[in-house]
Amino acid sequence: MRYLFILAYFLLSGCMIDYNLGLTKIKEGKFQEATDLLSLAHAKYPKHPQILFSRGISRGFLENYTGAVADITRAIRLEDDHADYYFYRAYFKSKMGNEKGAISDYSKSIAIYPYYPEAYFNRGVKLMSTGNVTDACYDFQYAADLGDTLSLGYLNIYCRSLKRPE
Repeated sequence: MRYLFILAYFLLSGCMIDYNLGLTKIKEGKFQEATDLLSLAHAKYPKHPQILFSRGISRGFLENYTGAVADITRAIRLEDDHADYYFYRAYFKSKMGNEKGAISDYSKSIAIYPYYPEAYFNRGVKLMSTGNVTDACYDFQYAADLGDTLSLGYLNIYCRSLKRPE
């Protein structure tokens, strides 16, 4: 039994080393190296949602949007209560031209964490692109209320005559 514990400890330690090095490479903007390290960590611990999410982010910044969405979707299946998972999956879906899927994921992100100004702003942009100006303006207003300054510009340009519901 003791040997199994020691073996498990070393395997998980190696996994965490690769994971942490991968995160460092993401911060350095070395996304291919990050993806490689996170793939090693994933091979050692395939059911770790943060590893999958991080590799998804790295793949997305390499413009491998399909791989990014697949990794983040797998992370969501393992742990579905993280607003950031849905936010970034929405972002990468949007990069693939899947506006409806992006809007849906931004909405899930907001449902989990309703104080996420970037999610409101990004959903507003996607709603605007699909022609839903009224709902987009409400999202820009919520984002601005939460401190998002980009939303102020959109409000001033597109939403001047809109009154917010009480």
